Amino acid sequence: MSQDIEARLDRLFQAFRQWSIAWGVSRLPRDATVEFDDRIESALGLCEVRAGRIVLNAVLLRPENEGLLHETLCHEAAHLVVYLRYGSGVEEHGEEWRATLRRAGFRPRAVIPESEVGRGERSRRGRPGRIGASRGPGASGTVRPP
Repeated sequence: MSQDIEARLDRLFQAFRQWSIAWGVSRLPRDATVEFDDRIESALGLCEVRAGRIVLNAVLLRPENEGLLHETLCHEAAHLVVYLRYGSGVEEHGEEWRATLRRAGFRPRAVIPESEVGRGERSRRGRPGRIGASRGPGASGTVRPP
């Protein structure tokens, strides 16, 4: 792994620890699994709340996507926090989730414009970059670390 990616991941997980403290679930970064998958086609991130597993699209590892990487991890981690606090009986992007994202300093949004995702040579024909897709168990495919 390049030093640049390692430095970005260090910043990401430092932010994750800070959000978790602000949310009152300081163990979340130790208890959750965060992985990257370069085969995710329809989302920037997926969360399997029952498994405590977050899968992020590997395109987020591109240097120009660092801010979006933070936003996407926070988005997915907020789903875990809401599940831990309220169970599965709340809306996916409901007020509890929005308040959790705001507490971390992000504007709650479920879909971002494709124009905000740096993809380099690889284009996805203008499809929007969804943050978050299925929340159920088994929602993502095979994961390969960066």
